[in-house]
Amino acid sequence: MKILFISMSPIHMGVSIGNTFLNVLSDFPDAHFASVYTKSGFPDPRVETAFRISEKNLLRRILCRTKTVGTLVSQRVGQAGAEPEDRLVTFARKKRYTPLFWAQALLWLPPYWKSEALHAYLDAVQPDVLFTILSDSVPLNKLIWHIRDYTKKPLVVYAWDNNYTLQMGAASPLVWLNRAVNRRYMRKTVRRSAQMYVISDVQKRDYEKAFGVPCKVLTKSADFSGEPPVKTQYNSPLQLVFTGNIGTNRWKSLAMLAEALEQINRNGVRAQLRVYTATPLTAEMKNALQKGESSFIMGSIPGSEVPRIQSEADMLVHAEAMDRKNRLIVRQSFSTKLVDYFKAARPILAVGPQDVASIAHLVENDCALTAQSVGALVEKLEAVLADPASLDRLARQAYACGKKHHDKAQMQSMLHDDLLALQ
Repeated sequence: MKILFISMSPIHMGVSIGNTFLNVLSDFPDAHFASVYTKSGFPDPRVETAFRISEKNLLRRILCRTKTVGTLVSQRVGQAGAEPEDRLVTFARKKRYTPLFWAQALLWLPPYWKSEALHAYLDAVQPDVLFTILSDSVPLNKLIWHIRDYTKKPLVVYAWDNNYTLQMGAASPLVWLNRAVNRRYMRKTVRRSAQMYVISDVQKRDYEKAFGVPCKVLTKSADFSGEPPVKTQYNSPLQLVFTGNIGTNRWKSLAMLAEALEQINRNGVRAQLRVYTATPLTAEMKNALQKGESSFIMGSIPGSEVPRIQSEADMLVHAEAMDRKNRLIVRQSFSTKLVDYFKAARPILAVGPQDVASIAHLVENDCALTAQSVGALVEKLEAVLADPASLDRLARQAYACGKKHHDKAQMQSMLHDDLLALQ
């Protein structure tokens, strides 16, 4: 089976979309992967062939009328994901100003990206199935439509961001207009799809109602066939670990945990938090998370080191923002990191609102401690410190949740049957 990924970012393990796609598809028998994408970087070596439509070259084609748009991507082993972005692209990605998205859409108005080189690549690949995300990017949706219409192959759409909702809180008229336009493009993409997957039960309910199409829940998965690797001895002080992005105000939830640990440690250090993140930190974030002997900022680590760090922890921390704006952003989202937590069989502490999909999943499966305030954090951690046996129970419940909902064999069986039915 030849699967063609269509995306903005290259498909590799360093980005969430690549992590999930490769996780659920890489063990398929006789699967061959190809990719069309637009951003800088290189795909995972498991992607056998790739074609990039560089927006820089697209601009040059418009201005100079000489530059070829779209090139085959060649890479060396170990190069996946490795290519720095232009400063302008980095600025636009961080700021996310609406006029910048409109400028990008204007860049794709001329049909130069519908090049002979792209068509030759698609003819050479001859995909059986097209696989993409449900994106609010106008250029990506236009690219998806064109490839689907050119190849006449079934399109599978995977939704995981809450980028269709009108629940955005306070926003400027430009943002509302941009969302209205994006929703129109997203609806057209869904209408062209043969199968739609979503990342959570919350999103399944919302999107089946919004689009009128059946959806299936698809998440990152792992092998839960063995016995849970529960720790036999916990550290003193108890070691809490967070790994991942602390943007969108997640750091404020971690700051509550740091404050709670300071209270717990007044008469001696009993528990400590270590935060591993590549998120750029402001002075305010550093002051909130670097707390004496209670909380430490460890910086970024290679992805290959994350499993070891998680396995050495006594408790793994999940955090979501408490403010309304960011709660709405992640309301439907499920963190792929939680599957890693389940697989590690460590007790989980979730800090954040219970009405977002990731924490709701933990609550519904009774597999984590959850808290939304400093007081609740102090109370629940004090209870765990007073009863170490509860750590073993929480660890086993986390592993059981992973086995029930995120087992790789079950997830891949569903996906394999669905994709075969589309051919």
